[in-house]
Amino acid sequence: MRNFRRSIGFSWPYRRQFVASVVCALIVAILWSVNLSAIFPVLKILSTKKNLQQWVDEEIAKHQDERDKRKCEVEKLNLALQDLDRQPMTPEREKLQRGYTASLAINTDELNYHADWDYRYQWLRAKIIRHLPTDLFETFVWIMAAVLVCVIIKGIFEFFHESLVGRVTNRTLFDLRNAFFRQVVRQDVRQTQQVGTSDLMSRFTTDTEQVGQGLKVLYGRVIAEPLKAVACFVAACLISWQLTVVFVVIVPLALYVLTKVSKAMRKAARRVLERMSAMYKILRETLDGLRVVKGFTREAHERRRFRAANREFYRKAMRLVNLDAFTNPAIEVLVILAVAVALSAGVYLVVTGSTHIGIFRMCAQPLSFETLLQFYVFLAAIADPVRKLSSVYAKLQSAEAASARIFEVYDREPTIHGNPDGPRLTGVSKRIDFRHVCFSYNPTAEEPTLDNVSFTVQAGETIAVVGSNGCGKTTLLALLPRFFDPDSGAVLIDGVNLRTAHLRSLRKLIGLVTQDTQLFDDTVFANIAYGKPGATREEVIEAAKKARAHGFIEKKEHGYDERVGVAGANFSGGERQKIALARAILRDPQILILDEFTSAIDAQSESDIHETLKEFVKGRTTFLITHKLHTVPELADRVVMMEAGKVLDVGTHSELMARCEAYRRLFESAQLWKAA
Repeated sequence: MRNFRRSIGFSWPYRRQFVASVVCALIVAILWSVNLSAIFPVLKILSTKKNLQQWVDEEIAKHQDERDKRKCEVEKLNLALQDLDRQPMTPEREKLQRGYTASLAINTDELNYHADWDYRYQWLRAKIIRHLPTDLFETFVWIMAAVLVCVIIKGIFEFFHESLVGRVTNRTLFDLRNAFFRQVVRQDVRQTQQVGTSDLMSRFTTDTEQVGQGLKVLYGRVIAEPLKAVACFVAACLISWQLTVVFVVIVPLALYVLTKVSKAMRKAARRVLERMSAMYKILRETLDGLRVVKGFTREAHERRRFRAANREFYRKAMRLVNLDAFTNPAIEVLVILAVAVALSAGVYLVVTGSTHIGIFRMCAQPLSFETLLQFYVFLAAIADPVRKLSSVYAKLQSAEAASARIFEVYDREPTIHGNPDGPRLTGVSKRIDFRHVCFSYNPTAEEPTLDNVSFTVQAGETIAVVGSNGCGKTTLLALLPRFFDPDSGAVLIDGVNLRTAHLRSLRKLIGLVTQDTQLFDDTVFANIAYGKPGATREEVIEAAKKARAHGFIEKKEHGYDERVGVAGANFSGGERQKIALARAILRDPQILILDEFTSAIDAQSESDIHETLKEFVKGRTTFLITHKLHTVPELADRVVMMEAGKVLDVGTHSELMARCEAYRRLFESAQLWKAA
């Protein structure tokens, strides 16, 4: 349960509320046993037809009489022992002395027992019973009224207990989710890609809910139910601690069963959560790619895929259910066995009127029927919380499995560090160097994604990076903002290795527009201003105008206050890219990365944006990835031609057309595609 204990650690700031909930649970437990104690006086009224005043007077008289008898016996035995001390030492004297000493111990215990009960009954008569009526029915009504008052008070404290437990649990989950999100966001892009968005969503939702269920059970039932059992255990011990011990000897066996089952439940719970993550993955892929699914008429295939994952989840869930279902009956059988053994011993004592079973003394005086029934009620009250606790293990083991999945990701340290003490970058005044850069997403792959890439970009230069799909263009430019670090080699800005540079200062220099435009479900204004926190409305509008987005934004009902919808659903693909471009323009970056930024824009919009970029890229170091090579001569100063992770050639468009066959074929193919 190591990981679940770490989850519990997030509750430490709310320890006062937790302590208050325990106090409430303790009061509830005491009132619970007090309410059950009302059975005894009711039984006395019904069986003897005497009021409580008469009954308590008889009990006091009986215990005083027994106390006086035992006192006389103790005095006689003390005198006898004194006489023996005067006699010479003989075997007969030793035998008598042992007998007198044993009798003295028994009678002393009896004397103390009757003296204690005499005091209790005296207190009961003085504090409670003298205030009750003498009429039998009126006495019964008073007892029932007292029980009702106790139940109301108990209900009030139960409410506060549940409320405080809920508060501590939900505040703990609040802090846990925030801390988990903070850890995930600071991790590397590669680390989050390895886990997968669907799996992370499952850990943020299903897993944290499982942890919450475990915390609620731990702070609620695991605290409250044992307190109830302890209160009734103490009350049962006051009747006969020996019979109560007979009942609790079964506890080690119950704990052994729970320990064995809990190990299997922990494994089963983890597999259930893993299957849930797999279903999330299929759901996300299908719903995100619904156009593809429908376009290729693959609905039946996706249904089968989801059904298979759902069936696997069902199988794992049923194993967990069956383990949980086994626990409750198993514990109940053991509890009933313990109650049956203890009750059988009590019935024997009542029937025979004895205080012993064999050589074992079970009670100080013979048990009455009413006392035995009251004892049975307390045993049943102990058994009920124990039975309820048997279902706790399933939730605690599920919480442990969920905590393990959360902290598995939580504990990952990013390999790309922020370097708070590193040199801060304020701009690009000289050049950007890629020196012998090698990189691979899979270390065991035969061919790396980038293989010994080297070239230099002068400050203020616009570089087009071109090549066929999968040649490493996007990966290469992802090294600039340090989404990844090279496996070997280095990327330098003005001679500063990016591995050692202050990370936030580096990323503040960069503006990024990608093919997969990412917009947030917020207003247009907020999405554009995302690139520059604190930007004024005038600055946002000016950036939108440069990106040729102002016109269609103004046509919306709420203008810049229009919500873009989930993933920008309220705007077309071209409009989303213009909003993303406006966001990058507003940032006013020193380094601009444009990755297929015009892929979803019509020809007219593309022409407009190119005119804007001609002015905007001046004085900035710009990297342009595009398959529309007709824009390269217009925008780029030089071209980097890549193939299979390597740089084939670097030069102007004219130079590459003259000397690079691969570039010439790529450009001619692009021209034919455009003409078509």
